[in-house]
Order: sequence, then C-alpha cells, then structure tokens
Amino acid sequence: MGRVSALPDGVPALDGALHTDLATRTRFATDAGRIATALPAAVLRPGSAADVARVVRYCRRHRIPIAARGLGNTTGGQSLVAGGVVVDARALSGIRSITPSAAVVGAGTTWLELARAAAGHGRAIPAATGYLDLTVGGTLSVGGVPPAVAAGAQVDHVHELEVVTGDGELRRCSPAADRDLFEAVLAGLGRFGIITEAVVGLGPAPATVRGWSIPYTDQGAFFADLRTLVRRGEVTEVFGDWWRPGEAGEVHHLNAFAFAGTEGPPGTAHVLRGLTAAPAAAEVRESGYLEHVTRIDTAVADLRAALGWDALVKPWVTTWLPDSRVEEVVGAVLTGLTPADVGTGGFVLLYPHRRAALTRPSLRLPAPDAGDPDGSDLVHLFTLMTAGPPGANAAFATAMAERNRALLDRARAAGGTRYPIGTVAFGPADWRAHYGERWHELAALRRRYDPAGILTPGHGVFPG
Repeated sequence: MGRVSALPDGVPALDGALHTDLATRTRFATDAGRIATALPAAVLRPGSAADVARVVRYCRRHRIPIAARGLGNTTGGQSLVAGGVVVDARALSGIRSITPSAAVVGAGTTWLELARAAAGHGRAIPAATGYLDLTVGGTLSVGGVPPAVAAGAQVDHVHELEVVTGDGELRRCSPAADRDLFEAVLAGLGRFGIITEAVVGLGPAPATVRGWSIPYTDQGAFFADLRTLVRRGEVTEVFGDWWRPGEAGEVHHLNAFAFAGTEGPPGTAHVLRGLTAAPAAAEVRESGYLEHVTRIDTAVADLRAALGWDALVKPWVTTWLPDSRVEEVVGAVLTGLTPADVGTGGFVLLYPHRRAALTRPSLRLPAPDAGDPDGSDLVHLFTLMTAGPPGANAAFATAMAERNRALLDRARAAGGTRYPIGTVAFGPADWRAHYGERWHELAALRRRYDPAGILTPGHGVFPG
C-alpha cells in the first residue's frame, strides 16, 4: 500500500475516486517511451467533469501539480507528475452524440472508438491520425497530425471544448466564446486547462480507399514525385516511409491513398501519370474506409503480440520541416541512421501538409519559404520512431535522447520546429524560442488560467 498521507488533508468528496495505492500509482508512473519515470501521489478516476474541477481546486490550494493522461502515448514523460495527481482521462470516455456534422465526446474517448461509431452513421473523422488508439483529449493537447495532406490537424476540426482551467473553473470555450482560452488549449500541451469534453467535426465516410506504394532508391525522384502528387490534389493521403522489415533505410517508399465515394477511386494510370516511377512499380491496394484508417492499429496489435511492443524503449523524435530544406535534412538523417537507431519494430515517416489547413496558433510550424509560392504552402512532419531493442538499458535511452537533440538541432537550424510528443531535452529557453512571437501572450494566458502554475509540468514549458 502506498502512503495515503502523501496528500494533505481536505480531499474533496468525489463522484469518482482518488486512488493512492502503490499499484495504481505505479501504472501511471511511466509512458509509452518506457524511459522517464515519476511516481504520482495519487490517481484521480473522475466520475464527472466536476470531479476534475474539485481536485484541481484542491491542488491549487496546496500547490500540488496535476496533469491529465489518456493512454500515455507520449514518450518523454510529458504526462508524468512526480508527487502530484494524475487524472485518468479514460474515466471520462464516452460518445455523447453523433450528428452528420459533429460528435460530442468525452476527453478519454479514443479516436478509434469514435471512428468505429461514426462509421455506423456513415460519417468519418476528417483528420484521422495514422494510429487511432489515442484519446481525444490527448491529441487535441498536442495537435493530432494525420497523413491526409489537406485536412489540417485534429485541432483544426474542433467546434467547442469543455475544460477545467488551473483555477478550478469548469468552462466551455469555442471560436465564439472565450476564444483566447480555446486557442490556448488546442495544442497547448495541457498548460492552460484539462480537456474534459470536446465537440469535434465529422464528414461523410468514403465508400472505398485505393492506395499505391512505390519504392525508390533515388531520393530526388522520391521527393519530385511526392510533390507532384501533393500539388495535383487528386489523392487524400501522401506520405513517405523507410525501414520496413529486412531493409536498412536505403529504400524510400512513397505511399498515396485516394478516398472515393460510390463512383469509385481513380485508376492507377491516371493517378501516377508523369511520375518518374513507372506505374507498374506500384503496389496497389483497395479497402473499405474503416479498414484503411484502422490498419495501423491492427499492425501495432501484431507488434504487441510478436515483440512485446508496449515494453520496448521508444525514444521518438518528431519535427516540422520547411519544404525548401526537407530533402537536405531527411537525407542527412537517413544517411546517418544505423539499425540501432530504428530498432526492433521502429520506422521513419514523412507527412507533407498544406500549411493553409493548419490553423491553430499553438501548433508551431516553420516560417513560410520565401520566394516560392508553391513551396511556401507545404510543410513536412518528419518522425523517427525508434523501438527497442528488447532489454535496452539506460545507456541506450541516454544515447538515443542525445541523438534526438542533435537531430532536432539540425532541423531547427534548417528552419524547422518541434512537434512535442517525443523524447528530447527541451528547456524554458527552447520553449521561448519555439513559441516566438506568441510566447508573451501564452505566458499571460498561463498566469490568467493557471495562476498557481500546477497544470502539466512534464513538458517544462514555463520555469518554476
């Protein structure tokens, strides 16, 4: 049994429960990275959003740090709270309603749950991340970036939020009501409020999805064809990947998927016309929409069974890169990678995106490329998702974290920015540079909505 006395007297009466037993606290003492550890004093399993407000007020009174956690899919300890309170957001799951244009969901609901429920109504989430077993509140706190080129991020499809701010108030915010808070919370890393419910947009579900995967050994040809497919706008998703099983990073894979209604997807000859790669080189796949968007979840389930995926050390690093420098940075990183850098079950991904669809100010992107009206509207999310090897020790994790910082520094020198889900040392000065002209506004909003500075300390955004 853990020390119940770790918390001061005066814990409020709750609809749910505040757990202080060691077994529960230990389950919330690490995240998907399996690197950082921090034992909380208690875990709140709220029975209502009001419970979250009650405990935040209690924590504010006693200056106890508190953070929400969905499924803990960050890899650098972002949701960990040493000696504080973790809010188990999964206790706030549930789909309240689905209409043709939107769904009202509890913050602990996964996108996988929502995708399946929405499909039953002929609807789809418009910015489905590659892996969907992530909570709504979790991805809305960082961004939620899909492989769909022109869909924006999940934060771009939020109509309204219910949040508990650091002063213990339960508030609703939207573009029309308390907009400053709304924009601060979306991709705000949990520093301005704990999301308890969200109204997220839905669209029509495609009838079918046709996909093409093309191998390249020449980087220039790969990027030329990637840009061609993106700028034509005839496919919904475009992304690159490297390091499939049995490979050593020398093969670039260009993947494209066209979503279609009852009229059917476009043909291979049409979609791949004029590319440097011959259409015959493409592997062509066709599936239903729900099968397509859940395929990575199926693959990860296989990795869990085959490799003990959840227990593997995962020192990930993810950056945004400007279009003008993406080939340079990606090429340099790939050249220097070894099998240990990717690990057992690891992979490398590149998602191109239309900048105009990424509208939330706290999702920090590279500055537009000057003098290139086409390239200036493209940015690229580049991620190295190391996994393993089994039994990796602390020295491995330390070496990978140092590698991640070097990779991030390379990206930033080329005008890139950090997407903060990975394992990278990043202090207050880094955050100040990261937010740039928005820093002073965010600091003021933090003082307004979290005056005691108790919310989500794991990111280390603000000093103290």
